[in-house]
Formats: sequence, C-alpha cells, structure tokens
Amino acid sequence: MHFLIQTSITFLAAGLGATSGAFLTRRTERFKHLQELRSAAYADFLRGFAKVGRAQVDKMRDDRSMSEELEGRVIVTDSRSRIAVYGGRDVVHALSKFISLGTQTHNPEGMHAFAELCTLMRAKTGRQRVSSEDITRVLFS
Repeated sequence: MHFLIQTSITFLAAGLGATSGAFLTRRTERFKHLQELRSAAYADFLRGFAKVGRAQVDKMRDDRSMSEELEGRVIVTDSRSRIAVYGGRDVVHALSKFISLGTQTHNPEGMHAFAELCTLMRAKTGRQRVSSEDITRVLFS
C-alpha cells in the first residue's frame, strides 16, 4: 500500500512538473515573440524615418530621392501600425505625442518628443534606460 501511495505521488508530481514546465515555456515563447515583433516595429520606424529625412535634405530632389522618400514613408506607415498593435503603452503614447507635433524634428519640441520616443523604445526592448538628453545629443549633434 505504501509503495502504491509513493508511486502515485511521484506520478502526480511529475505530471504537475511537466504541466508547469510546458506552461512556462509557452509563456516565455509568447513574451519572446512579442519582444521580437516590438523590436522589429521600432527599428523599422526609425529606419523609415531616417530614410525620409535623408531624402528630404537631398539637395537634388530627383526621382531617386523622391522614390527613397516614398519608400521611407511606406516603412513608417507600416511600422506605426505594428507599434499601435505590439508597442508598449508608453511608446504608443510617446508616438502619439510626436505625431501630434507634426512628426518634425526641426524644432525643439519635435526633437524632444522624438528623443523621448527613442528612449522609451530602447527601454521597452530590454535595453538599459538612458537619459533623453543623451539620446538627443546622439541623434541631433
């Protein structure tokens, strides 16, 4: 009888362990996948924004720069949609603020909003938090 109880407890513990392990693995994989989707959306937004900016300051506004600007705008639009779905609450709010300011980095308010957005994107992808001032210096100096 003692052997039967001990065997039952062993099987029960093994079953609970396997179930818990599967649950935690699934949860970790979902989190990892969400982080990958976020990181890709954030990186694409920044890449598209840089592409648009680079094309707009091109002194020769030819077909190549117009095409590059259009491509950048498409990337930005696509990434904004993904940020709306996968982005962290703080990042979505910061992006909304940046959009409300006209998505311009030619004025101090726009520069600050863009730097804050980059700072939050960095933090939400698991990187150490850095100051907006440091980000502003890196982006605009």
